[in-house]
Amino acid sequence: MKFDPAVIGSKDLVNHYRCCMLVGETKEAIRIKEQLEVLFKEKFQTTPNEIKTFADTIRGEGRDMEAILFYQIAAEFYGNQSKAGLVGIMSCAKGIQKSIEAMLSRDKELKPIIRTQVIPLMRDMREMIRRSDDVSEEDRCLQEVECLHRIEYSEYLVGDQNGRENTGTEAIAIMERVFKKRAGKYKVYGHCLNNLGHTYTNTSRPNDACQYYLKAIAALGKAEDINDDKRDRRIARSKRGLERAKNKMK
Repeated sequence: MKFDPAVIGSKDLVNHYRCCMLVGETKEAIRIKEQLEVLFKEKFQTTPNEIKTFADTIRGEGRDMEAILFYQIAAEFYGNQSKAGLVGIMSCAKGIQKSIEAMLSRDKELKPIIRTQVIPLMRDMREMIRRSDDVSEEDRCLQEVECLHRIEYSEYLVGDQNGRENTGTEAIAIMERVFKKRAGKYKVYGHCLNNLGHTYTNTSRPNDACQYYLKAIAALGKAEDINDDKRDRRIARSKRGLERAKNKMK
């Protein structure tokens, strides 16, 4: 994707956004994002998938804060009126999570900025999904939970154990309310159970951790949207977590 030379200052807007995010100027960052959205709509002939792919590309080049900006724009362009749109929004939240991982791999000092400036953007995407009323409840809730899963993992990366516990608990509750006994069909349910077990281990509640690791193992064994190789690896991870929790009980 190339900026139209006729759009004066578009690159400067991107750089300004990066600076605003790094110093916590949230309102100004939002204003810049909205200004760029207008430019995209008026000047560029592009699709949400192209914007999201561009974000993926520059993230791979280490331009993570810029990628986060374009994931936001892509999510807005996807909209929430179709199942494909919800999947697109969720994939943008996943892209932000991957950006967070990359940023922290280079600079752990960015944790406060990510916690206060970046993770809330993922929560905005969750709200976009949650507000959709043009898809089935199951389709909507599955993408919402996928988004919550990305949020809780990002909270883990910045050391927000309380936030992670609350987010994970909410995701599990949604799966059990909407899908009931069929929740185990979806791998995200097993992932959330495992991660809540991990949170309980890290917060000195090994009894609770064991319960959730056992639930995760059972759920992953029934998941229908995961291949056998990944299933085996995920179950092995939960079993290792279970052993760690049991050791803490001794």
